[in-house]
Amino acid sequence: MDRAAGGQVLQVVSGDGSFNTEGVDEFVKDTGVESSGVGYTVVAIMGPQSSGKSTLLNNLFGTRFEEMDALSGRNQTTHGIWLARSTKVAAPTTLVMDLEGSDGRERGEDDTSFERQSALFALAAADIVLVNMWAKDVGRESGAGKPLLKTIFQVNLKLFQPAPSRRRTVLLFVFRDRTKTPLEKLVDTWEGDLQRMWDSITKPPQYEDAALTDFFELQYAALSNYEDRAEDFLAETVLLRRRFTAGEGADESSFLRVSDEKLPGHALALSMAKVWEVVKEHRDLNLPAHRVMVANIRCGELMAEQLAAFKADAAWHALAEEAGADLAPAFGQRAADLMDSCLEGYDEEARYFEAGVSEARRADLVEALEALVRPAFEAQLALLRELALTVFKQQLQQEAAPGERFVDRAQRYSSEAMEQFDSQLSEVVVPDTEWDVAPARAQLQHDISAHVQTTRLEHVGRELAAAQKAAQRGVSSAAMSLFEAPPADLWPRLARVVAKASSKACAALVASVQGYGLEGAEVEGLYADVAAAARSQLLVHAHEAANTALSRLKDRFNQVFQRDEHGMPRTWQPSVDITAVTAAGRRAAAQLLSQLCFVRGDGEAPASAAVAAAEAAVQQLAEDGGGASGGTSGSTAAGAAAGGGGRRGGEAEASSFDLLSAAEWPGVGDEDVLLTPAQARSTWRQFMSDSTFSVQQALATQQANRAAQNRLPPLWAMAAMVVLGFNEFMAVLYNPLWLLFLLLAFLFARTVYLEMDVEAEMARGLLPGSIALSSKFMPAIRKVTRHTFDSAKTFLQDAPEESNTSNNNGNSNGGGGGVRRGGGAADAGLRSRRREVEMTDASHDTGTALHVGTEATTSSRKDN
Repeated sequence: MDRAAGGQVLQVVSGDGSFNTEGVDEFVKDTGVESSGVGYTVVAIMGPQSSGKSTLLNNLFGTRFEEMDALSGRNQTTHGIWLARSTKVAAPTTLVMDLEGSDGRERGEDDTSFERQSALFALAAADIVLVNMWAKDVGRESGAGKPLLKTIFQVNLKLFQPAPSRRRTVLLFVFRDRTKTPLEKLVDTWEGDLQRMWDSITKPPQYEDAALTDFFELQYAALSNYEDRAEDFLAETVLLRRRFTAGEGADESSFLRVSDEKLPGHALALSMAKVWEVVKEHRDLNLPAHRVMVANIRCGELMAEQLAAFKADAAWHALAEEAGADLAPAFGQRAADLMDSCLEGYDEEARYFEAGVSEARRADLVEALEALVRPAFEAQLALLRELALTVFKQQLQQEAAPGERFVDRAQRYSSEAMEQFDSQLSEVVVPDTEWDVAPARAQLQHDISAHVQTTRLEHVGRELAAAQKAAQRGVSSAAMSLFEAPPADLWPRLARVVAKASSKACAALVASVQGYGLEGAEVEGLYADVAAAARSQLLVHAHEAANTALSRLKDRFNQVFQRDEHGMPRTWQPSVDITAVTAAGRRAAAQLLSQLCFVRGDGEAPASAAVAAAEAAVQQLAEDGGGASGGTSGSTAAGAAAGGGGRRGGEAEASSFDLLSAAEWPGVGDEDVLLTPAQARSTWRQFMSDSTFSVQQALATQQANRAAQNRLPPLWAMAAMVVLGFNEFMAVLYNPLWLLFLLLAFLFARTVYLEMDVEAEMARGLLPGSIALSSKFMPAIRKVTRHTFDSAKTFLQDAPEESNTSNNNGNSNGGGGGVRRGGGAADAGLRSRRREVEMTDASHDTGTALHVGTEATTSSRKDN
């Protein structure tokens, strides 16, 4: 027994097959297994020689098995079977067996009995058997050790006759130097191979229906390369060790199993000795014939050589590049010739070896060649499919013949494309292969159908969009004018506009998609889309009108309030009933507001009671609030009198709907609402506030006109003037100069009054009128003064001429006495003539002043 630091290492079986009975007994005592009862585990490892078995055990369990020195060459390191205790697994006590590697050159080609014996011994004596194998060997036959496993499975059933599902040995397959292939894929492949091996072995009658998992529990692990990725390898062994540990730090997927069939520790040495004795004496553990082994190796080499030559062939490279770029002429036949040439080279060399082995390897070579050629074949199929599809698309884009329907053209061109694909398929298919071209053909049919459907939908979509735009234009042109001056039947007329525009657009749409195979449901869907577009355009204009409802209400009110029935502006004479006109204008505005609150139907079907009640409630606003917001008590009383009868009828219609507290319109969907009841109330309040100012201006203008027509002072004023001014009046009568002066002053003041147009200016209001009169006062004084001086100058120029004429007439008619008498008469006539001239001038001045005042008054009224 050899000893090394960190634990004992014992050779259980020597290289010549001798069992070390005494050494095993002493080892079991020294390691404490004898006194541990069943609290121990035996782990063994098997696998090819120089595959790193000892290295794995040393890193995994902390043993000190001898490892191969790679610098000194690759040779056999472990001879026979060795045993050691794990120093890295505290519980349970773990014994580790390192078996001599299989397929070693030291024992030669024919001496493989020991590797089978040692493998069967490990399978019977150990609780867990590690099968060390290269990950790249998964899927191989001999490289993966399948013959050895197949043999030990068969002999294990024959020799030891285990009970199914009672004590199952854990088989842990460790895939070394893992590659990019996922562990799941390796496991799937390997379990399939194990199942085929199990099904192919000869079983005792009692095990005919038994499965491999009835006797073995299959586990898997993958490790990195020890030399290239040492850190990853060590980290992975630490994780793997946890699955051999019990208690604290144990992994959930532990390999440890509790079994009632397990022998106690003191019987372990005896059990191992008996197992080896049975295995040693069994004569069926012989290798296959040497010829078969040689055939496996040589045929594998030939296959690899031919496959490498095919990959390096310039003709194959040229064909692969040509196939990837464009359709290669006679691709299938050329590829088949290259494959046949490769197989002929293999057959020429492999015919001298075992027929079964050479045929199996030939099948592997065919599979490998097809795997190389298959991508190029798939590329050729894709190019062929793309070519047929491109030709089909080009033909379908061509202008159709007169009267030819789209569906007929699509069907004809589709048949031609499939015929083209089938005719060129023979150039692509590789002879003697079973590659299915049906999926490619089905894909082409699918692509053609998809393109036909896409083209059809694009055309129908374009025509539908054009029809929708046409319908929207038709609706816009009519709706804009109707909303500018909404009539009483606004919504029925809009409904007719929408129906007419939709009908016209649908007729054009149906004509443009004729021949595209539209079914009745699809046509109805197009009609619905066009109608929806027309209605959406109507709703756009309706919402625009509702958003400007306030200005529209004021325009409607002003249209009725500011103009009479003949369309002429109102002058607000005293005879005009402003209250009635105001009520009429507000009723018109309320009717317009009711039209802008929500969308109505076509008018052919009677409106629901709820909708009618909502309309009546909106129109009732004019009756309930027409006089309250008028601004004067007179207009309030008149509005109440004028609207009394209408109010009672409106209240009866709207009794079921309270506009003041309503949050939504009854019987109206959300999509048809233009103004909510709250918005309608707010709009009406703002309208009433704005319209009140116009009513107040009209009332003020009417009052000014009434005052202008009644110019006489009141009777009490006239009486006061007579009583209080009697003395002054008598003084003026006794003094003609005062009378003349007062007359001239009155005429001057009257002329200035008319020139300034006081009445018209004061009708605009006290403050604006005062400001305007203050600016016009001085210009009016200067103008009237200048006109008065001009009239006086004319009078003074004309007076001497008239006096000379009178003197001449007196001298010609009498003598001296006569002259005096005539002189007296002349003086009397002159005084009389002067009075006449003065009266004439005064009348002229008064007439002029009156004329100027009248013109100013007329001009002021026109400006107003």
